[in-house]
Amino acid sequence: MMRRLSFVVLVLAASTAWPAFSSADETAAPAVRKRREPPPAVIPTQEVEAAKKLFDARNYQGAVAQAKAALNRNERYTPAMLVMAKAYFKLGKYEWVKTLGEMMKNAGASEADRADIYQMLAFMEVEKKNTPGAIELFKKAAEAKPDNAVLWNNLGAQYLTAKNYREAGPVLERAVQLQPTFSKAHLNLGNAYRGVKQYDRALAEYKQALSLYPRYADAVHNLGILYLDAEKMPDMDTTAKLNTAINYFQQYRQMLTGAGQSVPPEVDAYVNEAQEGIKKEEKRIERQKKQEERERQRAAKKAAEDAKKAPAPSAMPPALPSAGPATPDPAPLPAAPPQPDPRTP
Repeated sequence: MMRRLSFVVLVLAASTAWPAFSSADETAAPAVRKRREPPPAVIPTQEVEAAKKLFDARNYQGAVAQAKAALNRNERYTPAMLVMAKAYFKLGKYEWVKTLGEMMKNAGASEADRADIYQMLAFMEVEKKNTPGAIELFKKAAEAKPDNAVLWNNLGAQYLTAKNYREAGPVLERAVQLQPTFSKAHLNLGNAYRGVKQYDRALAEYKQALSLYPRYADAVHNLGILYLDAEKMPDMDTTAKLNTAINYFQQYRQMLTGAGQSVPPEVDAYVNEAQEGIKKEEKRIERQKKQEERERQRAAKKAAEDAKKAPAPSAMPPALPSAGPATPDPAPLPAAPPQPDPRTP
């Protein structure tokens, strides 16, 4: 397969060689001989548009043929290379995708032009379960086209696969900022918030995804997981939280069966887990009530025993007889007038 591609490239290169000068040109006088300029590059627009239409119609072999026709007219036309790479990706011929990516690079394609190649290479790593490799390639794709919400969402999804919730959050926030109606990005962002235990924010994102797509079964399923796993939900006790989880799982089951799809076996396991959690909570509440009752009984018993042990109050001493009303002190007598000295005349 690689030899066939090399043969095609060699044929394309030979087909676009510049015309040779004639002997007359070589012998012409310098004053009259003109330097020949290369012909303008051919833009095979019609062939590429035909290739795109065939690709959209899932006729990938036809898309490859039209892209080759375009490259026969201009071997360095990178849009034709990209359509061909996409078609080969759909056909599972991944080595061609890698080769065409290198051809685009050698033809001078920018990083932004190669963003789709990075994404296809990233999906190839996903199939091999090479999450770190997929993250690096999705990151290159997103950085090459920073205004593309799909690329940021795909990068965030790989961070979620790696359970790197803190890195996933900002990336997925970027995706929903770029495309607020992107329900899948809202769902993934809810998963990132749930991973860092920001349950209220996760709840808001799941509900936003469901409001954008009311038949979004995955959003209903994740709401059930949220209420099952969250340590605590606002304004809701444990029993109410787990009953809410069961309701979402039942709704999820109905949505799948209504669409003719099979229900994953873990759904029943989640419902059983929630029901067991409710039973445990009821037992815990009953134990708590009994414990509180025992504590009240012990407190009452202790109070009674303390009352028995308390000493009797001592008798009051007899009252002293009354001395009658108090009499006021007599007023002081006036001072005697001074006596004259008999010795004075």
